[in-house]
Amino acid sequence: MSELVFNRMILEKNNQTLMVLSIALLTLSFILALGLMKAYQKPPLVVYVKDGEIAVLKTKGLAVDEPLLKDFARYMASQYLSFTANSLSKQIDAIRPYLSGQVAAVILNSFQENQSIIQKDGISQQFIIDNITITKPRNPFWVEVQGARNIHAAGNDKAVAMTYVIEIKKIRATESNPYGLLMTDIIEKDKLSKKGKKT
Repeated sequence: MSELVFNRMILEKNNQTLMVLSIALLTLSFILALGLMKAYQKPPLVVYVKDGEIAVLKTKGLAVDEPLLKDFARYMASQYLSFTANSLSKQIDAIRPYLSGQVAAVILNSFQENQSIIQKDGISQQFIIDNITITKPRNPFWVEVQGARNIHAAGNDKAVAMTYVIEIKKIRATESNPYGLLMTDIIEKDKLSKKGKKT
């Protein structure tokens, strides 16, 4: 075998080895690129405290786990729908970080318009929650809160069964809004169709 043929065989073998290595490196680079893309798309791990224990908030994009959504709806309903003449302004201040700008404006305008009547007649309201149901499980979420509204005004009491629909939008959590949830609307269920809202 001549030296030229021998050198050519070695060269071809080296070329084959380089080709196999190139394909292996390209495959590895592709796998690493996919891994990095998945790492950047993974939603942040969020924890919250419930009954003194830390629990993981399961998220997928802007999904919210059901217990947290119901707890938030319960909190907002208790702060917004139960009040006394003396507590209402403090309650509005407490929930303001969890209100969209439009809802905050409507609540504050209503409070200012009715403040003197609420004080004069000693109006108070207690909303007793019976049931909470998520009726639209996507962002913005709809949560129905059923219960009894007990109104006390000028020495008279009145109890009415009511169902409210609370619209809740998932946003990024902040220091002032650790839930990462905003109440964007609240309406009596029987007035829903009049407002043109559809699931």
